[in-house]
Amino acid sequence: MRGIVVIDQPVEDRVVGWHVNVGEGLESTMAGAWVLPSDDDRIARLLVGRILVPTEKASLRFGRGADAAALAVAIVAETSALDAAFAAHVASLPSSKRSLVTPRWPRIPTRPRAETAGDPLASDALTLARWVSQLLTAWDRIEKERVTRPFLAVRGGEATRPLPPGWPAVSHLAQAA
Repeated sequence: MRGIVVIDQPVEDRVVGWHVNVGEGLESTMAGAWVLPSDDDRIARLLVGRILVPTEKASLRFGRGADAAALAVAIVAETSALDAAFAAHVASLPSSKRSLVTPRWPRIPTRPRAETAGDPLASDALTLARWVSQLLTAWDRIEKERVTRPFLAVRGGEATRPLPPGWPAVSHLAQAA
């Protein structure tokens, strides 16, 4: 996977994109933004091979894509499952060995916070991209915590996972604009 791109079409003649890069070690960063005429040939190249997360307005042109709210739900669900696995592991230990430190999971933002971009046309895309970035940063911390505990590493394997199970539910890779 070459990352995630948030796409918006706030007005008929402009398309806004914001790349959220998922790289080595699961670091998620805001990787770049662009505002292009809606008929620009570069749009397809900027989307291809990436998970597409469209705003509501962009869904009309680019399709439903992956859902950022579903990403938040998937992270919350996996964290709950990890909590249950931790509790089950502790319960299975003799009472003299039940002093394990409970994992400290990061706060998971379940809603985006409105952002203002330098170009007002890019504000909705920036809001969504920052939320996706925050969710992926939380996921990275969760995964790092999970793989350090052998009894949790069995849930999902010994390597960190770039995305939570079930997100995106279907392959929402952008093919073309």
